[in-house]
Amino acid sequence: MNHFMYNPFFRISLILLLWMTLGNNSLDAQNKEERINFSIQNASLDTFVKQLEDSTGFSFIYGEKIQLKKPVTLNMSRRTVSEILRKAFENEAVTFEISGKYILLHEQEKPANHKYTISGYVTDGISSETLIGTNIFERYQGTGTSTNPFGFYSITLPAGNTELSFSYLGYEQQTCRFRLEKDTLLNIRLMTNNQLEEVIVLSEKREAGIHSTGMGAIDIPMKQIRNTPAILGEADLLKTIQLMPGVQAGVEGFSGLYVRGGGPDQNLILLDGIPIYNADHLLGVFSIFTPEAMKKVTLFKGSFPARYGGRLSSIVDIRTNDGDMLNYHGTVSIGLLTSKLHLEGPIIKDKTSFCLTGRRTYLDLIARPFLLDDKKYNYYFYDINAKVNHKFSDRSRLFLSFYKGKDHYDYKQDKEYDDYNGGPRMHFYNSEINFNWGNTIAAGRWNYVFNNKLFSNTTVAYNHYQMSMADSYKREVTGTNENEETKTDHNESYVYNSDYRSGIHDISFQTDFDYTPTPDHHIKFGGAYLYHTFRPEVTTSRVKEAENGSTAQDTVYNDSSNSNLHGYECSLYAEDNFNIGNKLSFNAGVHFSLFYTQGKGYLSAQPRLSTRYRFSNDFATKGSFTQMEQYVHLLSSSPISLPTDLWVPVTKHIRPMRSFQYAIGGYYTGVKDWEFSLEGYYKDMHNVLEYQDGASFFGTSGGWQEKVEMGRGRSFGLEILAQKTVGKTTGWLAYTIAKSDRRFKDGSINNGERFPYKYDRRHNINICLNHRFNERIDMGATWIFNTGGTATIADQRTGVLSSIGNPIMIDYIAHRNNFRLPVSHRLNLSVNFHKKLRRGTQTWSISVYNAYNAMTPNLVYKEEEFIGQDYTDEHGTIQTKWIRNTKLIKQTLLPCIPAVTYTFKF
Repeated sequence: MNHFMYNPFFRISLILLLWMTLGNNSLDAQNKEERINFSIQNASLDTFVKQLEDSTGFSFIYGEKIQLKKPVTLNMSRRTVSEILRKAFENEAVTFEISGKYILLHEQEKPANHKYTISGYVTDGISSETLIGTNIFERYQGTGTSTNPFGFYSITLPAGNTELSFSYLGYEQQTCRFRLEKDTLLNIRLMTNNQLEEVIVLSEKREAGIHSTGMGAIDIPMKQIRNTPAILGEADLLKTIQLMPGVQAGVEGFSGLYVRGGGPDQNLILLDGIPIYNADHLLGVFSIFTPEAMKKVTLFKGSFPARYGGRLSSIVDIRTNDGDMLNYHGTVSIGLLTSKLHLEGPIIKDKTSFCLTGRRTYLDLIARPFLLDDKKYNYYFYDINAKVNHKFSDRSRLFLSFYKGKDHYDYKQDKEYDDYNGGPRMHFYNSEINFNWGNTIAAGRWNYVFNNKLFSNTTVAYNHYQMSMADSYKREVTGTNENEETKTDHNESYVYNSDYRSGIHDISFQTDFDYTPTPDHHIKFGGAYLYHTFRPEVTTSRVKEAENGSTAQDTVYNDSSNSNLHGYECSLYAEDNFNIGNKLSFNAGVHFSLFYTQGKGYLSAQPRLSTRYRFSNDFATKGSFTQMEQYVHLLSSSPISLPTDLWVPVTKHIRPMRSFQYAIGGYYTGVKDWEFSLEGYYKDMHNVLEYQDGASFFGTSGGWQEKVEMGRGRSFGLEILAQKTVGKTTGWLAYTIAKSDRRFKDGSINNGERFPYKYDRRHNINICLNHRFNERIDMGATWIFNTGGTATIADQRTGVLSSIGNPIMIDYIAHRNNFRLPVSHRLNLSVNFHKKLRRGTQTWSISVYNAYNAMTPNLVYKEEEFIGQDYTDEHGTIQTKWIRNTKLIKQTLLPCIPAVTYTFKF
């Protein structure tokens, strides 16, 4: 061991010694990157140095001033010397430098009292796309931050030597060392690391994972969404979210979200901060989100940050691509159901960019020639995402975005025939139905950096969802009437037209601020105003009858009594994410909201609190309390999402839904390349709506307030997530054990007793695996197992005496949701074959949905039939006795479905 005092003689000797070892630099580089196993307990500095010298062959050089505050305890496997040293000195005023075969230890320079702020944007080095959630860590102070949803960061540090490292999933880590002497603008461009393409991480962002203060938050990389097997090879964002613990699909194979015992209307789905009211295509088989247009997806299901409000169960925050500022590129994809086109590139290089994505089904075009002449069916859906990004300066940026999605179904039948009964006549019938539903969103967003500590984002948006259904029927009869004496011409016509519309549209203004006064405080505050116009239903119909040229009836009916319900929603919020020491952190905030409708206002203050205590870098515990308020309801009688479901606001008589959620969890990352989490929660919900016994809404909101009851719901459960994040084989295992029920004390439903929620499933297991064989072949697999939900089915029949004295047999139901459905499970597989071409990369994807054809029941209903049994009566005559037999029908909508998709990326 070499212990040198820093006097002039030893300094000169040290310089000569280092100069003589310059020839060993290549060997040093090799040794420095060599991975070793190293373990030591409660060791002094001298003991630690000696053991590391014996294990590596390095020699240490340091002076008497180098002292440790605490003994060294390490247990590390397959780590480099640099990693071991960083770990040993992470909370010490000691820095190190490796030169040749020597390791020099220095006393860390004491920071000056003055502090300065470093801020800027982190972008992709090739496309200039901003990178959301990039981790920034300062080594000397042991503190860090992350970029916000717009790629901006700010960190305040003491003056002096500074070492910042920037890391982001799939990119090479970049380190910047400099002396901080003034406020500094530092924009970072990270380069893609192709060697990390196999990595799949669900908790990279500081709002998720072990290092975040919040809990119940999961970041889902777009690469994972694209690699998850799905129906007909259509990568689907919402179906990947369904694989997370605490999230259910409702009906198997559909894209509905049921999070921690909540309903589908209790999820706030945001597209660049704008709420989406209908996120489904094809009655819920697919979602409206095209993966090629998306950049970042974050699911919040526990400790909701104060900036979010308006729903009880979850927040799905989706951010779209901004567009490549420097190069043109895109993707073309052709599948069995849809084709997709994605293009992006600069309009003005490094100044203005665009991003355009389109998707459309084409089965209607292929099938049309094979349909019958007198019957024509037609169905298709499409999505269009467009965005323009303009950078005025490093302080000011403007984004203009547009989304349009639509489902269209039409049916037409023409029929004619001759009738010679009473004379030659020609009968002509024409029937036509047009059914459309979809979303339109237009938004403008302006980012502005006031100074290196204050960032703002202002959004103005228009959001419109509409469903329309037009029905027309026409009957014409032409010809003659003949009898024994006369023969007369006869013409008659009957025309019926109806038009049914419902929807909701919003005009909104929102401004948000990020303020970082010190490294230990990250403050967010802002406000929003939404003007809602609810149009539950408007019906117009017309009946016109004519005979021999004269009009017998021409009547127009217009029912718009429930149209144009207005709601005014205002909100203010503030939250602070702050640290107390190195181990304890808090996120505390409050969300104020006011909803005004029908002359009545509802004001609420919703506190949010979450905390994290870090026992070590590998183990932390968290706890949280969250109150949420919801002012809109979705009227639906179907187990799947239908376009006829109606959004309605709270009223003078129907109060807002409210929830109180308590959660606690533990998180561990001590096993190399693995992450483990365990979260338990209890959620108490007030004013939840449930339909009265026998009530339903099939596309009508008339009198809906009289058909529902307000009660309380509760849900509690335990969620376990184990995920492998690095390597050729990656994926996760998610297990949830949970219970959810409802209770209505006034006795109007289930006699005031508790009953299970219809999607109360006790056990849920999701396994997701991805394996990369080489650069050309990779595969994915998911296996899903759920215990059955519930249904209300009569299990007995009883006789009731009628007014005429004869008994009538009626169904008897002991309690609501009395029947437990069977378990469901399925396996999805996919294989991708990649090949680099001269001008791009092509990928063939082969997938199989429900690979072993598990006949999971999507629909369960009761059917009655009469069975005849022969018997001989007392007279010897054979008689037949008819017996009513009731059986349960289980229907599977999605059996084994193979698919092939071709993608070309250029």
